[in-house]
Amino acid sequence: MAIPGYEYDRVAYPGLGRTSAGMGGNTPQQTFTGYTKAIYEQLFKSPREVALLLDKTFRAGYGAVPIGTVMAEDQNTGNLVPYTPDTISKDDPSRVFLLTDLTASGTSGEFDVEMIESYKLDAGDSIVLTDTDGSYEGATIDSIDRESSDIKATVTLDSAISGDFTTANSANAFLKAEDADSGKRSKAKYVVDTIADTGAGEYAEGALGSVVLSNAILRKKVVKGMDDTAMTDLGNVYDEYSYYVMR
Repeated sequence: MAIPGYEYDRVAYPGLGRTSAGMGGNTPQQTFTGYTKAIYEQLFKSPREVALLLDKTFRAGYGAVPIGTVMAEDQNTGNLVPYTPDTISKDDPSRVFLLTDLTASGTSGEFDVEMIESYKLDAGDSIVLTDTDGSYEGATIDSIDRESSDIKATVTLDSAISGDFTTANSANAFLKAEDADSGKRSKAKYVVDTIADTGAGEYAEGALGSVVLSNAILRKKVVKGMDDTAMTDLGNVYDEYSYYVMR
């Protein structure tokens, strides 16, 4: 599972343990369950005060997006989602990995995914399908069935596909995040400045956060998801030993 900060052993429904609970009547209730010390990674080598930052809205369902994550712009909502690197990894938070094969010869354009991962997607979304074979195919979600099972959801597409995407080849889907007709269709645009807790599962609501635009030196070990394509997309980043320099 690739939802940062939302492992299954935390709470049954991620997000509920982070809020106050109100009781009926006129008496409010605040439930204290202890706290965990938060340790934040230091993103900036240069002074943060001189960097050009911009406030952005993050799409729901991606958990606690870490500081330094490279982000793309979801073409469905305009909100930010994690950028999808060229190389497939189970740790890529943008990807939703298929539990069943999806093939052109199949009788229906549907596939299963983990329940909590399904909330990264919604009916009507434009998505991209891929696997380790290196092909990409765009598709549109017609519906998502989260009622028939407690542990998985079934995603149904609005039309048949032309390629084969198999679990043996790490088949996965991610939201279309570039206005392009073909290719990977995920374009890096920003780097997250502060952790953004977008939530996970049915209670996810998204988040407000900030991103770095320019005039910063970032610690490479803290930046997540950066690859050669992302550096090209961003256009103002170059590699300087242990740092990324954003001009």
